[in-house]
Amino acid sequence: MSILIDKNTKVITQGMRGIVFGTIATLIAFSSPALAEAEEESPNLVPAFAKTCLMPGVAHSDRIAALAADETWETQESVSYDLIGLQPSRAIGSKPKFKHYTDAAQWDGEIDGRKASFLLLTFREKSRFRHACVLLVEGLRNAMPYGSDLKTAFKAFGAGGKSVDLVHYYEFAGTLKPGKHPVEAKQKVHGEIFSRSQAGTMKETTHIYVAY
Repeated sequence: MSILIDKNTKVITQGMRGIVFGTIATLIAFSSPALAEAEEESPNLVPAFAKTCLMPGVAHSDRIAALAADETWETQESVSYDLIGLQPSRAIGSKPKFKHYTDAAQWDGEIDGRKASFLLLTFREKSRFRHACVLLVEGLRNAMPYGSDLKTAFKAFGAGGKSVDLVHYYEFAGTLKPGKHPVEAKQKVHGEIFSRSQAGTMKETTHIYVAY
C-alpha cells in the first residue's frame, strides 16, 4: 500500500481519484490491527540518528569529528557495507546516486543491543546531493514504529514527510536554507528509513539516512 503525506499529515492514496483525509494512525488502525500494534524494538534508534545526522547548523566535517571523538563508536578502516545497496528503496522523489560517492567512512557500535553503523558519505561535486549521513541497524522487523518520531526529527532539520509505503518505508524531503544550515545556497534534502535495505548482509537490515 503506497500513500503520500502532505504537510498537514493528511493521506492521499495513489491511484485513486478521490482524496482520503485522516491521520496515518487512523488509517493504520482501520487497515490492520497487527499494524496498529507494531512495537518499537529500538527506542534509542531515532534519538541516535537525530543526534548524529539531523542537528541543524552542523557541517559534514563536524559530524565526522564528532563520531571520531565519541568512544561509543569505533572507527573502521574501511566500509563493510554495500553502498550501492542503499539505492533500492520505494522513494517517489529525487534521491542520491550512491554509486557516485567519492569518500566514505564507517563507525561501528550498538543501539539497544543491536549491531549498528554510521556511514558518512561525500558525493561528486556536481551531484544534486553532496553529503549523506547514514545509520544501518540489523534485526528490526519493520520501519513503522519509527515513522512519527522521524517525522518530528526531520521537520526540525528542514524536511517534511513525503511518502509512506507501509510497513517498511518512510520518505522525507525539503530544502535547507542559508543561515540555519552551513550552506551557501538553498539545498535539497532527501531522507528515508527502509527496513528492507540491501546494503547489509542480513535480510532484516534497516537503513536511515539524510542526504543534502
